Amino acid sequence: MKTRHIIIGIILVAIGIIIDQVTKYVAFRNFELNRDYKCIPGLFRFSLVKNDGSAWGMFSGKLWFLILITVVALGFFIWMAKDFDFKENAIFSASFVLILSGTLGNFIDRIVLGYVRDFVTFDFVSFPSFNFADMCLTIGVIFLCIDILFGETGKRWS
Repeated sequence: MKTRHIIIGIILVAIGIIIDQVTKYVAFRNFELNRDYKCIPGLFRFSLVKNDGSAWGMFSGKLWFLILITVVALGFFIWMAKDFDFKENAIFSASFVLILSGTLGNFIDRIVLGYVRDFVTFDFVSFPSFNFADMCLTIGVIFLCIDILFGETGKRWS
């Protein structure tokens, strides 16, 4: 039964990566770099950014460092995969799929392009431009925190 859950997880990760790469491709194919495209005024806009760092431009220009951190994180994810099971540990498994999708989506950009393609920008808060992979990472980390604090993972680790 666990094999079936792993296959489903791999398919979901692949779907997340495909959505990420397709949305980045479409945005960078149809919009101009550093030009704002209002979507919902006051809420968000598209603004293409080639981000050679991480969030808020941290570690800008440190491509090899970011690649190394990602490889270490992927190693940690492989270790975490032992707890992957949608039936017994649904919140953890969902967070795992989201975090892995986001990590690999941005990793592909860094390896292939040398930067990450960001294009969504909120107008109502000071927040860096982001992409689908970043959304997956953020939601996945929130789910993981909830699971550690209130779910099965927290019970096992305490």
